Amino acid sequence: MFVCAIVGIVLSLGLLMLLLQVNKKLEENIQEVDRLKQRENNQLKKKQRIIDDIRQHTEEFNVDETFTRIMPAAGSDLHSISAYTEQVLQNIAKEMEIVQGLIFVLNDTDKLFHISGEYAFYSEERPRSFSLGESLSGQVAKNRKVMILKDLPEGYITVLSGLGKSHPRHLIIIPIVHNFESIGIMELASFKPFDENEEFLLRKVSETMANLLNELRNHV
Repeated sequence: MFVCAIVGIVLSLGLLMLLLQVNKKLEENIQEVDRLKQRENNQLKKKQRIIDDIRQHTEEFNVDETFTRIMPAAGSDLHSISAYTEQVLQNIAKEMEIVQGLIFVLNDTDKLFHISGEYAFYSEERPRSFSLGESLSGQVAKNRKVMILKDLPEGYITVLSGLGKSHPRHLIIIPIVHNFESIGIMELASFKPFDENEEFLLRKVSETMANLLNELRNHV
């Protein structure tokens, strides 16, 4: 009788321990499920934030409206090539995250592209003139195709501000083409990559610049 009682107690304790282990394992599984759900929720929130950011950027960056603000209004008192190109660069910088800009214009006499407009350009020397096919800009002029450079090496471009020197890592070089001939080159530097909307906008700007720029060249 005593032995049976002992055996019963042992079995009861064993069953209790088993139940405790099963309960602990169940709690661990529940906690793991909760962690997985929390991780999934965090990933969904992150994706939603990315989607919201893209949607907000798309809504804010209206190509047509931005283009209108960039191009100098008709009748503007811009009767020289330098005044016109510098105004365009300043307008682009207001609408886009551009930290430096240059516009070169072709001189029909020496067939060289000379600097015409500058924005936030810093150097001890003036931007060097180039011929068709010479340097990256000359190659863009020759091919009449936009070139985008990413992850530029440190020091490739220098921007000077009150906070010191900084180095943009992204550059877009755009040909200004009139009658199938490159009559100008626009170089724009930024700390962030140029997206498709911005590239499309800048192509539109260069196409619109070409006619007036050609007229100004003929009156020099």
